[in-house]
Amino acid sequence: MFPGRRRAPPARAETEGPVPVYRMDPLEIAGGWVFGYDPLPLPPGPHPHPREALDRVLRRCLLRTPCVIAFSGGRDSSALLAAAVTVARREGLPLPVAITMSYPDVADADETEWQRQVLDHLGVVDRVVISVRDEHDPLGPIAAPLLRSHGVMWPPNFAPIRHLMDSARGGALLTGEGGDEIFGIKRITPLTKLVRSRGRGDRRLYPMAVRALAPRRVRRREVGGVYRPPWLREAVQEQLVRMHAEDLAETALHSGHHAWQLAVRTGTRRGYETLQVLGAEVDVEHVQPFHDPGFVAAYAAVSGFWGWPGRTSAMRHLFDDVLPRAVLERQTKALFNNAVFTERTRGFAREWDGSGVDADLVDPDALREHWLSPVPHGPSMLLLQQAWLAADAGASIPG
Repeated sequence: MFPGRRRAPPARAETEGPVPVYRMDPLEIAGGWVFGYDPLPLPPGPHPHPREALDRVLRRCLLRTPCVIAFSGGRDSSALLAAAVTVARREGLPLPVAITMSYPDVADADETEWQRQVLDHLGVVDRVVISVRDEHDPLGPIAAPLLRSHGVMWPPNFAPIRHLMDSARGGALLTGEGGDEIFGIKRITPLTKLVRSRGRGDRRLYPMAVRALAPRRVRRREVGGVYRPPWLREAVQEQLVRMHAEDLAETALHSGHHAWQLAVRTGTRRGYETLQVLGAEVDVEHVQPFHDPGFVAAYAAVSGFWGWPGRTSAMRHLFDDVLPRAVLERQTKALFNNAVFTERTRGFAREWDGSGVDADLVDPDALREHWLSPVPHGPSMLLLQQAWLAADAGASIPG
């Protein structure tokens, strides 16, 4: 257990039956985040190579029909598709079905060229493309009935995954969730870059390396870059900043241990469980291979203390044999906020009377203004759904 944190729910045994969706407390709903870590120790070794551990997960999923992989063209989904195609061809299994969400109204979400590069490289001809307009809005046609059935859920942006599940009924749906965190920058990364450059690296790395080496009590005071939701009361905002800082201060200097911590964050695990519940309702096994404990433990073992000097080098180490280097080294990333918050959200915000949220925590006027802004922030989504449920006369909100 990580010191200084509230106790998280214990890990569940496999025989305990379905996991209920996670019920957030008022502060988590107001701030749009679930804090803390689950008390799960890093499994002892020896561990296989991470690709071998990943292949085990993929092989099991490929035995289900259909095995659908959410493919956006980003690095994580591309790596997942490439690894799965490789396993399928090697073992004579049916190829996975690549499924892509297309957002014709959102230019920033266009990944067409990157998708083409990956599919051409893999020799994959067939895939499913779903055109999305406002279906993924937090109050849209997918989210609304599920909110009425389950109440406010974590994660709030469940609509895209639930949409994909319709194409995977009876089989498995795999997503690249977790890749950003597992393969990305760790606490020790600035120091690793300096060591590998033998002190000749970017001078801006020096203060970052000093902060990485600072004791926990000092790092806990490093709150400058923590996001401050503009709709919160000032005292609540400061409380959440402290909670964020405390979570950040818990991160291990050891790169592999830090990767494991990212996989056992309470928010990560509770969100994964919620999506698995939604999948089970439509006979779909939802799998996030980059969050699989066996894969993360194997990745942590290979990372060791120093890890890699960045996300690109980590992904090249693991997937250089299955993806073009240009894909592994890309620095751009699609933006989907405008594909999520649509006129459905803004229409509700314009008519909203300010009720349904905890006014001791939230400034309703600031919240409405934020929902009506050009690009609302994801953490406001929980409050949006909470307010909508309270206003929806036909909703039956679980306790």
